[in-house]
Amino acid sequence: MAACVDTNAVEFQQLVALVGQVKQNLCELGTEWRQLQQDMSITPDQPTVQIGSTVVVSKAELDSLATETMMLKEFLPKVLNPDYLSTFSQLSHVEQVCLLLTGPELCSVLEEREGLVTHCEQLERRTEAVLTDYEQEKKDKFAAKCEAMELSQQLSQQADYCSSLGSACCTLLWRVSRHEDCIHSILSGSKVSEFLELVSSTLQSFLAAYTEDLPSEESDEAQFILALCGIVTNIAASAYGRDYLSESGNGRVLIDMLCSVLSTAPNTQPCSKMKGLILMALYNISINQKGLQYLTSKDELMKVLAWMLQGGMDSTNKLHCLKLLQSLILEPQSSEVVHQALEAVPMQLLQKLSSDINTEVQEAALELMSDLSSLQNTPH
Repeated sequence: MAACVDTNAVEFQQLVALVGQVKQNLCELGTEWRQLQQDMSITPDQPTVQIGSTVVVSKAELDSLATETMMLKEFLPKVLNPDYLSTFSQLSHVEQVCLLLTGPELCSVLEEREGLVTHCEQLERRTEAVLTDYEQEKKDKFAAKCEAMELSQQLSQQADYCSSLGSACCTLLWRVSRHEDCIHSILSGSKVSEFLELVSSTLQSFLAAYTEDLPSEESDEAQFILALCGIVTNIAASAYGRDYLSESGNGRVLIDMLCSVLSTAPNTQPCSKMKGLILMALYNISINQKGLQYLTSKDELMKVLAWMLQGGMDSTNKLHCLKLLQSLILEPQSSEVVHQALEAVPMQLLQKLSSDINTEVQEAALELMSDLSSLQNTPH
């Protein structure tokens, strides 16, 4: 225990003694001040003359006494103020605490202090290590960000290259597919299923990527999509191609995607040519009996076509919509299909289209009105 106290204990005892001495001095000063306030008497250095009960004091001594009294009245209140009283009470409290902190208690306090100092040093070292790791992570993050930007740039360049390559190849294939003998060669190949899946996924990705801000028709992306739709339209223009699309699983998936594009793509200029090609492809498919049955099984198709007629399309696409509607309602001779057509395409819309500035649109609208009227009056 002596090893714990040693030098610090000696200094502490000296501090206790110093506090006691200060307290004693303040007590003496306070005692003198109170005594002075009680009797205001000062013992003179020179003897005084006492006559009876009266003490005779010289004028010089009286002046000196008055001067000292005035000085005491002026300066002592400044010393013995509330701060003095609070300091006196604090000294008493410190003295009591110091008297308690002796021996084992003082050693325990010193040990706790040393433990806190050690803990603080450990925290400082950990803080420095964390700051070092933070700076390293900051550098790594910056390097990763630069690498990501570089990879993003490379990916963008690769996407542009793929779009350009796809646009060029599909445009050439679009031109080649105009010949019917080429359709047989295309559909008899081993990659036809993958090609149809590619068309479906590309159309879906294109609409997902450009929901609102569609690229212009002159861009590589738009040319790529138009070429794919043109190839499908040429395939559907062939009897062999119509039959293949109507019977194969991938072909029906593609038909579903074409119908979905009509309903989701906006009726604006960037989509006008694409929708025109899709409408022609669906019209070609409707010529096939199995294709017609599959198209009429899609309840929403006629409503989509009516919505497109009301959307302010160009005259060419209006004509394609009217022809597709006419093809859908004439062949099946089904009351259900007629009911769908009458519900989806109101006569007021057809009457409005019969006054269109385009002569072909007028004629097609009048023919469709006549067909619907006759089907409505024909028993099934």
